[in-house]
Amino acid sequence: VVEAQGREVLAHNADLPLTGASTQKLLTATGLLLAHGPDATFTTEVVAEAPPAGGVVAGDLYVIGGGPADLGTPDWPEMAPGTRQRVVHDVDELVAAISAAGVTRVEGSVVGDGSRYDDQRYEETLAERLVHQDQVGPIGALMVNDGFARFSPERTNASTVPADDPAADAARVITERLEANGIEVAGAPRAGTAPEGATPVASLPSPPVSQLVAEMLTTSDNEAAEAMLKEIGATEAGEGSWDAGAAALESLLAEAGVSTDGLDVVDGSGLSIANVLTCATLVDVLTLEGTGPVVREGLPVAGETGTLADRWTDSEVAGRLRAKTGTLRNVTALAGEVETLPGTAITFAYVANVTDPQQITAEEVGLDELAEILVRHPGDLDLAALEPEAPATG
Repeated sequence: VVEAQGREVLAHNADLPLTGASTQKLLTATGLLLAHGPDATFTTEVVAEAPPAGGVVAGDLYVIGGGPADLGTPDWPEMAPGTRQRVVHDVDELVAAISAAGVTRVEGSVVGDGSRYDDQRYEETLAERLVHQDQVGPIGALMVNDGFARFSPERTNASTVPADDPAADAARVITERLEANGIEVAGAPRAGTAPEGATPVASLPSPPVSQLVAEMLTTSDNEAAEAMLKEIGATEAGEGSWDAGAAALESLLAEAGVSTDGLDVVDGSGLSIANVLTCATLVDVLTLEGTGPVVREGLPVAGETGTLADRWTDSEVAGRLRAKTGTLRNVTALAGEVETLPGTAITFAYVANVTDPQQITAEEVGLDELAEILVRHPGDLDLAALEPEAPATG
């Protein structure tokens, strides 16, 4: 689908349901914006059964995950698995808030509370190989370093180990960093649920949703996208699960006027081939009043940022294309906005699937050329050149 100034320029199988890979993140971003608005934040809270007395917490210190906050340690972006860029919000700011509250000793343990979401760590239709390749970490409401407990500069599967329980591992990281800052912790870190009516000790708000969405889209952050889908479920249905989040997302999109014919949401990141969407749906979320501009602003820019930093670097497309890629073995996709050379804006979505055991790449379908054609609209736009061709099967 290609739209120019709200007018459909081209539609080819616009309503054909296909797997969109990471273009699914456009739907997740839109859902989070619809559920919370661009200015909302998610707060990681620190509570205790009683206020600290003389700097001492008599029992346990509970850290409660409040949503997709992307907490991490400063070394995580450089040592995370794979080559994908990472953005983290420094967990040491939470440690500093605890210190600023006057805490000098915890008689009990640091307890990580991830009860806002369920304890299913990976979406059930996700290919096992993607877990083994560390394409996504275990998802919870309280995560540090995307739920990975051990990692190293080698960035290999052997050196990068997912945590059994992200909340418990978050408690471990926070305990270590409290102790490094001179705050004693007597008990071993663990996971648990904070008691009702506990006393607030410290807190750390996340950046606004608009920034979280932009970071997720720009770096194609799988863990953030999955946490966002669970957050949509927690907000809209009171259940932080993939099933609740998927159903709520579909409802939010339909209520907002997005075309949902053929849509089947399974996860937030697009890693599962069970997700099904259409090009019409992708263009609708990109152009949706209110949320569309925020989503488009958060997309990576050709030749400049995120997943498009190394593409179209020597082309008139550089700096003019904002788009989300989608890549699996049998999926290639691109959806976003092009600022044309004459100065108008074009919104488009392209998705191609082949059946197993075939594979497909962006190069095979000429996605670079697609952007180069669109950037020249309306001067010498060749509509025939935009029509997809079937990939070779030989």
